[in-house]
Formats: sequence, C-alpha cells, structure tokens
Amino acid sequence: MDYIRREIPVCEVCQRPANQTCGGCKLVYYCSKAHQKHGWKEGHKLKCCAYKINYSEELGRHMVATRDIQQGEIILKEKPAVSGPKMSCTAHCLSCGVKLQPIQKDDQLDFYKCSSCNWPMCDVVCEKSEVHREECKAMSRKNYKCNIKYETPEKTEAAYCVIAPMRVLLMKESNPRQYENIMSLESHLKDRINTPLYLVLKANLVTFVIQVLGLSFDEETILKVSSIFDTNSFDVRCPDGSKRLRAIYVTASMMNHNCRPNTRHIYIGDDNILALIATVPISKGELITATYTQSLYGTLDRRKHIKINKCFDCECERCKDPTEFGTYLGNIYCSVCNSSSIDLVSEKNGMLVSTNPLDETAPWKCEKCGYCIQSRQMFWGNNALKQEINALNKSGPKVFEEFIDKYKATLHPTNHLVIQAKLALMQIYGNYKGYTLTELPDYLLTRKIDLCHDLLEVADKLESGWTRFRGTILLELQGAMAMQTKREFEDDKLTKAGAQDQLMESMVLLQEATNILRIEPHMKEILETKVQDLSNLLDSTNV
Repeated sequence: MDYIRREIPVCEVCQRPANQTCGGCKLVYYCSKAHQKHGWKEGHKLKCCAYKINYSEELGRHMVATRDIQQGEIILKEKPAVSGPKMSCTAHCLSCGVKLQPIQKDDQLDFYKCSSCNWPMCDVVCEKSEVHREECKAMSRKNYKCNIKYETPEKTEAAYCVIAPMRVLLMKESNPRQYENIMSLESHLKDRINTPLYLVLKANLVTFVIQVLGLSFDEETILKVSSIFDTNSFDVRCPDGSKRLRAIYVTASMMNHNCRPNTRHIYIGDDNILALIATVPISKGELITATYTQSLYGTLDRRKHIKINKCFDCECERCKDPTEFGTYLGNIYCSVCNSSSIDLVSEKNGMLVSTNPLDETAPWKCEKCGYCIQSRQMFWGNNALKQEINALNKSGPKVFEEFIDKYKATLHPTNHLVIQAKLALMQIYGNYKGYTLTELPDYLLTRKIDLCHDLLEVADKLESGWTRFRGTILLELQGAMAMQTKREFEDDKLTKAGAQDQLMESMVLLQEATNILRIEPHMKEILETKVQDLSNLLDSTNV
C-alpha cells in the first residue's frame, strides 16, 4: 500500500511540531501562544497578511490572495502615505480636512488663519499639527502668505492645487523612504502632460514650487507627483460631508480595478485609516480588486470616466457584456419595434445594445428587430438625460417620479438614469421631512418597498455580497416592511402569527444589513436603534 507523506507543521520559533496557526495569514504555525507573541514581535507582524503583491506584463503590480478570505473579513488596514485637499475646493483645513466655516473678525466674516503662512485652518491646534509643519516652514522661510479670504460659502479656491504635491516633494528630505514609495507608483504623466489641466499646473504649481518656495525640483518631477495623485489617490470623505480630501495609500494602490469588485473600503478615525473589506469570499490565488469608478454608471460612462481619470481602457467581464450581466444598465428601448401600447416592463421588448462594448464608436443594434443607430446618438441622448436629471430639484419626490414616468417608453426600469431616480426616491420616502415612515400613506409605503426590491435586484447582479449599496437597500427595505406589517396588524388585516412571520422576515433583512454596515463609521448607534425598534415591534405583536 502506498502512503501519502504529509508534512507536519512546525513552530515558526522553535521548529517543533505545532498546531496553532497564525490568525492573520494562516500560513505559519506556533506551538504556543507565547511563541506566537514572540514571533509577532520578531518580525512576523511585518509579513502577516492575507495578500501578496505580484507583477506581470499584462497587469503590472497587482494584489493576490495568499489564502481563502472570508466575506466581511478586513484584508488590510493602512494609514495614508500622504493626504491633502482636492485640486480645487471650498476652504478646507489643511490639517484635518474639515470644510471651514467663517468666524467674525474685525466686523466681517473670515476664516481662522495660520499665524505663520496665513492659510485658512480650524484653530491653533490644527495650525500646530504635524501634517502642516513642513509646508508651513517652507512657505514661511520665503515669507509667503496665503491670500484666501471668505467671500461666499461655496466659493472654490484653485490655490489648493499646490498643497498635496508640495507635501510629497517635501518628503524627499523629511521622509525619504516614504517619498520613494510614492514616487514608485504609476503616474501616466505622458497621457496627461498636454491636457488643459496640466498646462494650467505648469503655470501655477510648477511656478509655486520653483519660484515661490525655491525648491530644487525640475518641472517633470513636480508634474509627475501631481499625476501620481491623480492616478492613485482615494477620495476620502465623511458620511455627513463635513470632510473631504484625497489620500494615497501605497499598498491599497496595488489593487487592480474591476467594475464588479470583490472589496469595498471605509475610512476609520481622524487618521483616515483605510480598511479594505472583502464583499464576497475570495479564493486563494484570486485577484483582490477595487472599483475606480461608480458601479451604477453604464458602460459608456464608466469606461469614459476611467479613461479620463486613470488613463486606461477597462476590459473587465462587465464591460465586455453588452447587457451588463442582464441589468441593461446602459441600454434603452428600441424606438422602432416598441410602441407606447406595448407592455413597457416586458422582457420581450426590443433593447438597443452595443455591437462591441469595448469600442465606443461601435453601432448599437436592437436585439429584437435588428434596427441600428450610431454610437454618437447614444452619447448625445445619454448626456442630455443626465443633464436633465442632475438639474432636478432634489428636495422632494415629485420630480423623480415625473422623470421616470416621462421616459418610461425610452428607459426601461433598470436603466442607470432610472436607477438613479429610484435611489433618490428610496431615500426620500421614509427619511425626508413630511415623508417619514409614519407619515407615508399606504400607497407610498408600498412604493418604497417596490423601489427597494427593484434596486436590490440590480445590486445582486452588479454589487453582490456585503457592499454598502446592498446593505443600505436592505436597511431601508426592512424598515418599510416592518411599518407595513404594523399597520396591517393594527387594521386586523393580519393575524398575530402572520404579523410575527413578516416581522421575522424583516429581522432577517436587518441582521444581514447589520453584518454589512456595522463596521461603517457612525452606523453602530443607528443599527442598534433599528434592532431595538424591530424587537419592540415583535414583542408588541406577541401580546
């Protein structure tokens, strides 16, 4: 009989037989907790992770799972290598990134200013922060004084374009190792160098660094830093909109893009630590991916956005599929074989799809009758409708309902513009003043539930797993379903057993939403309140 020889795991510290595996990477073993602690301090802390960075000619540097990763698992936590304000923005604090509010100074409104360089800040604490120290010294040495003044609440300032690149350049002396890490990232400067934005940066950013600050960098290096930011930075913002900045996370930047990614990320604490979370199970050897664009854009808009902002053409499976996994997110009804008398939600309706989704100039053809239109017609129509929906007054539901009804013969129920309108309606119904769950009439409560189901169907195809989008829909859906059950029970339309069954269904949805959203900043108390409210409702129907 042949025996398979099995290698016995040994302790990383003493090389004796071991059966305790590292809880992080699952790749090394220890014979005891004491040796695990010793191994961690002696260097395993720096190597312990569920991923590795590989390189290939096709993908460049990319992140690969070194073991099976569970859904909801935190793959990576990383501090920003550098952060700063967006190129052009309203007045924001250079230290904490908070949008600034003016204060009364000398009988007029203005911002608190750094006593050395005169940049708007929150207060003296932010003025003295470490993140502002080197740039303040560099500007003060040259007697530079920022001249930003308060004029209107939403006035944007182009002067902020110098801050983030300046911080990287100053690292060459203050933190050379981090400087090299950042400079090793892809820049795509050749693709950007002659764009209108970079012609402006040549005049403003380069002049500021060389002539105003007197730093010894050439034009190419300065513009390369700016291009590295544009290619690799993450948009960091608070849920309440009070803070917005851009930051580079060197390791997280190694992830490849996919229009249906297997991760999402959040930002934790004042240090803006990026936590990368697996939205679906990821198998050992599988690429770990993120999305560089909006998942609810159609293919035309997604690929254009990526090309302009990240300088490459996406060719993922979703982009190759003319139906976008059956959602038809970027498609419209055929005007020839569909008439106003046809059932507008029928799957038999003719749909215009691209004959080659990876070629923006390819014609679009009806799946049913073969009628074709040129790609430019799709671009024009799509852009016109985007402008229309973006211009809507978003304070109430009426305009969104009218938009959906107005274009029901052109835009099917899961077109990205209809989805945008439905998402707005889902958030208005049940949350806005005058439309809270207790205020909604029964027909609007039913409308909210239907909207949630429509959106959930799209989420399951495009953002499956533990995504923020899916978690938010589940949270809204369970609240509306619970309220509907409560009303039906109180009106004697439901028995006690029927109400209990429906509330348990709501509880299942809430538990899944909680699993997805509990790690999100500011969500803990909201979720706890939702669970308590639903538990109380269950108790009240059990009396």
